[in-house]
Amino acid sequence: MHALAELGHALQRAMTDLVEPLTGLTPKPNDIGHALSLDRTQSWRVSRMMSDECPYTVLYESPAPKGLGLIIDAAERAGAPAEAIDQARLIVRQYGQLLQAFPEGRAGLEVALSARVPKARDTANRKARKQVSIGMSQLLGLRATVRYVSGILVPSENLDTKVDVVATAGYIGLRRLRYGPSPVVFSGKIYTRKPGIDDPALETLDGDLDPDPRLRLLHQFGSVPADALTLEPSGNELRLKLAPDFPEINQPITLFFGQRIARSLERYRTDTRTHEVVHHAPVLPADVNIFDTIIHKDLYHSARPPHLTIERFGFDPSVQSYKPDDTSFRMNDDLQASPLGMGVKKMNTREVPRLADLLGSVFSRIGRDPDDFYVFRTTINYLPPGFAVTVWLSLDERGEAGRA
Repeated sequence: MHALAELGHALQRAMTDLVEPLTGLTPKPNDIGHALSLDRTQSWRVSRMMSDECPYTVLYESPAPKGLGLIIDAAERAGAPAEAIDQARLIVRQYGQLLQAFPEGRAGLEVALSARVPKARDTANRKARKQVSIGMSQLLGLRATVRYVSGILVPSENLDTKVDVVATAGYIGLRRLRYGPSPVVFSGKIYTRKPGIDDPALETLDGDLDPDPRLRLLHQFGSVPADALTLEPSGNELRLKLAPDFPEINQPITLFFGQRIARSLERYRTDTRTHEVVHHAPVLPADVNIFDTIIHKDLYHSARPPHLTIERFGFDPSVQSYKPDDTSFRMNDDLQASPLGMGVKKMNTREVPRLADLLGSVFSRIGRDPDDFYVFRTTINYLPPGFAVTVWLSLDERGEAGRA
């Protein structure tokens, strides 16, 4: 990083010595473009290289050595001092030599710079997520346009120290890219007896423990016929899979399901736990991933908005700290949960047609008024399988119950 900082300072001095004799001190991008006959993009990049105080940002904003060479040629034609031209060419050669030390050249350099330049980090992460997501879709032979997930957090009706999670999830524009293995679209736990009142339970939206995952499907909001789905037992689960010949190649389908995980979260802070977590982990790649966290007005007052992170495969809150400062499996993306107000009225989005109707039907089935819930939305492009969005919920002290 020291060598990169030195190179950034050297590049800035070289560009300044090259350009200012032709434009005067602190030139504007238009002045640079006019003096060197550069287009708007090149002029702005040179301007940022000359003016930014961070040497790492100077490197990030700079063109590759070949592009810098073209700018030096333009300055030479415009009459820049010969000494400045020679010095600039020397620095650019050093830049090229340094790039050779990085895996993948300029791309590797940008990853290194991302530790110091937030813009570089965000760009590198977006590119990487897209590459991984597209690669996964090619390996799996499946891809969706949109993945939607919501977690509705509801006070437990049976135990005032617990919280139910009502999950609604689905894929829009799910396509087969080639015929191959049948994908699992839902997995439901088999219950041989009704669990005790203190135990978690996987239920339908209507509170039924029937193990058939087909009962979780929201058929009125999907396009998958019943005979296109098969059930496969696996340990204590039943897996719902698309039939091997459905859908046809490049035929988009829509699939939604809903369920309640009763008594699955803690409501109040304890001596050993300060947070609860909810995971949203895609099993199939999608271009756009939309996550709605929907919190009842009597719950999690410190989690408005909630804190969200991206955790890679391996993070297991059941054996880890339940604390958001545990970064063992974390990506360096700062996710924002945007408030949408209360209720379902503002939840519609062009990516998910009839979303307000869908959530309204879910609230009706669980017997809750949507106007009693705060809604927070996070959208991520190209979140690949193997990574999960984790919603961190700061637990209330018991005395905070009922506070609006």
